[in-house]
Amino acid sequence: MKGMIDSHAHICGKELFPGWREITAKAKEAGIERIMIVCRNVEEVKRALELAANDSMFDVASGLYPNDILRMPYEEWGQLMELAGDPRVKAVGEIGMDYSFYETVVPKVLQKEVFVRQMELANKVKKPVIIHMRNATEDTRRYIKGHLKVPGIIHGYSGGYKAMKDFLDMGIYISFSPAAILESEHEDTGKVAGEVPLDRILVESNAPFKAPTSMTGTVHGPETVAGVMDYICRVRGIKKETLVEAVYDNYRGLFS
Repeated sequence: MKGMIDSHAHICGKELFPGWREITAKAKEAGIERIMIVCRNVEEVKRALELAANDSMFDVASGLYPNDILRMPYEEWGQLMELAGDPRVKAVGEIGMDYSFYETVVPKVLQKEVFVRQMELANKVKKPVIIHMRNATEDTRRYIKGHLKVPGIIHGYSGGYKAMKDFLDMGIYISFSPAAILESEHEDTGKVAGEVPLDRILVESNAPFKAPTSMTGTVHGPETVAGVMDYICRVRGIKKETLVEAVYDNYRGLFS
């Protein structure tokens, strides 16, 4: 049987990196074969590249997260853009749009500019993008349609069933995180998980962010993708082996 894939985890962030050895061991024990380490700054990318050089379990993605735009020095932003061309970096992300309210709200026009620039960069280096989308479905859909020419993944999908169909028409993959479990009482969430074509579905932990306590202990790590898969299999009425194989093939097709 093929191993499980975690298509989105922040292992090199400040929350998880100090315990990366234990986190990796736990993931392997859970049957996870590969993890995409998503990096939000240059330091995280350097850490991730070192891990990937020593363990083929890891892939690396780098990009400017929308809520970090005002916090990142311009020089580092330039370095992050350069790293997208490094052959060891497999994807540009996570990039995208976030219209939630935070202590520092990044203006929508600035989010758009950075999102578009990074999609155009991904087009240039011919690498998939990993897209963050929170309360910004319409604008995300519009900007993708206008600028993206490479494959993309919307991670931790929460855009609803109608939008899902439009994203699929644009060649986008849909990834489910533990938030799918949190939102499982919402009919639309179950419909999305039940009807995404198997050749467009991915799963992720989004570790260490937003996991229900029933799926994790004190540290939310990649092992929680098993719970996400269990949920999707219940909704679809399929065997776990079927979903594991579909996710494996989709991931390999995107990042091989």
